Amino acid sequence: MRRFKVLAAVLIAACMVAPAFAQDAGVAKLSYGPDKWIDVHFLLQAQAYSAKTWGADSTAVPKTGTTGNYVNSESESEKDANWSKKLKIRRARLMVNAQVAKDVTFFWESDDFNRGGDNEGAATGAKEGTDKVGMFTQDAYINYKVASELQIAAGMILLPFMHHNRQSAVSLLGVDYNLTAVNIKPSNVWRDTGIEFRGLLFNGLIDYRGGVFQGVNKQVDKGDQVGKKDDINPDDNPRYTGRLQINLMDAEDGFFYSGNYLGKKKIVSFGGGADYQSKATLTYDKDKADGEKYAAKDYMAWTVDLTIDYPVGDGNVITLQGAYVNMKNRPDLGAYRTVTTGYEETAPGSGLYNTKFTSSDSFNYNGEIKEYGYFVQAGVLIMNTIQPVVKYSAWVQEKKLVDSKATVKEFTDSKQQYLTGGLNYYINGHNANIKFEYQHPMGKDQTGAKFIDQKDQKKFTLQGQIFI
Repeated sequence: MRRFKVLAAVLIAACMVAPAFAQDAGVAKLSYGPDKWIDVHFLLQAQAYSAKTWGADSTAVPKTGTTGNYVNSESESEKDANWSKKLKIRRARLMVNAQVAKDVTFFWESDDFNRGGDNEGAATGAKEGTDKVGMFTQDAYINYKVASELQIAAGMILLPFMHHNRQSAVSLLGVDYNLTAVNIKPSNVWRDTGIEFRGLLFNGLIDYRGGVFQGVNKQVDKGDQVGKKDDINPDDNPRYTGRLQINLMDAEDGFFYSGNYLGKKKIVSFGGGADYQSKATLTYDKDKADGEKYAAKDYMAWTVDLTIDYPVGDGNVITLQGAYVNMKNRPDLGAYRTVTTGYEETAPGSGLYNTKFTSSDSFNYNGEIKEYGYFVQAGVLIMNTIQPVVKYSAWVQEKKLVDSKATVKEFTDSKQQYLTGGLNYYINGHNANIKFEYQHPMGKDQTGAKFIDQKDQKKFTLQGQIFI
């Protein structure tokens, strides 16, 4: 109660003196001493959406090869589908940015996302990275600016992998990120704890960002081998992530990039990034003998991207962005992640497992796990008010298990691809806007089995955003 009263007093005082705050780009800052200030923001994105979906058919006999949450083409058809009508809070974020001494700042951000909608309005909000519900800490880091050429941040950090994943959710071009083509794991919504070094070199021509992060922890005896071969990260090595960007026009000097500057900068840049951790993923090879099927292998991802955000007149801007991502042995797709019945502890709490795999129903991949994806998006801002947007994204997973039944073990490629069109209406830039999108799947899910469209592939979304 005492803490609540103190917080309430601070908020009331802040409101009373708000007109006297120093202004920085239209955002109020409260100064409380030399080189000391605090800045509070709030982001709210509320959505209404309708997706084409099918009801579960528990009486249908699954066709050979069907797995997961698919609707079988022999038991359901297009005419059996209906359009859902849902409302949800996509994001509700509280942000605190402050300076406590010259060149020493910190940033903290909470999030409570995807509340409502398919979660039926219950307390089933954020799951990723926390396994908890409701509000959680998403970003929290201390930043020390040695110079423009070198800044050091430590804490929970948005990984410096690609331009798109490092962008702020406040200033996206479309309703959301191109989630199909951004699969950065393990992470807390693309964040990880660690230390990052970044800076601008040669008057902003080169933007570098890189760091050492937690990644996957050491986990022992997760397969059927003797020794360390099936230990995940046996030497407890960290994760290394970084990117390099070349700026041909304006530099992006903020911690977060923007995907939509609305004419405030001239951006023409290209870059690349990498994400690596030694022996972070346990893989499974069905063709090898018992006792040799499992092996911990290195996780590696790399990307190249292009960003153009260029004013072409008073209130008119052309925006174009694209990226290609290549991943091998993504940790959350490892064999140990999907085993449900294959291993039992020899004694409760011992951490030791039997050495005989008893079921193949849970495996999704064979051998090394290879994936790649890409996206391109474009928008045209007209008179600072209307912005048509088009996006295309695709993701391919190689050697995905199609039939996990009994002794049938068939692996092939799985591909998802989407075309999205939308329209943004800016009432007051990123502070108040309305966005509309329609997402359309480009063909069926190509896993080799006959599926009709997956749930929620065809989708209309209407979103309102407030940012203060």
